[in-house]
Amino acid sequence: MKLTTDIEDEIDAIRDKIYEEIKNMTSSEETAYFNTIAEDARKKYNFLVIKSAVDDTAETLNSAQTP
Repeated sequence: MKLTTDIEDEIDAIRDKIYEEIKNMTSSEETAYFNTIAEDARKKYNFLVIKSAVDDTAETLNSAQTP
């Protein structure tokens, strides 16, 4: 009996590939890597990027705590 599906195997292979690509990167390099992938997808599929409501909440909370 097989416990995983072909999709799970494919996802695991993708995760392994990404790990191998980023394992020696600094945090800043990783961020740039993922931002590049996201920007390429945005252009390819014509996504509209909007500012996160979570960021707005964090900014509001931070400014409220500043004396």
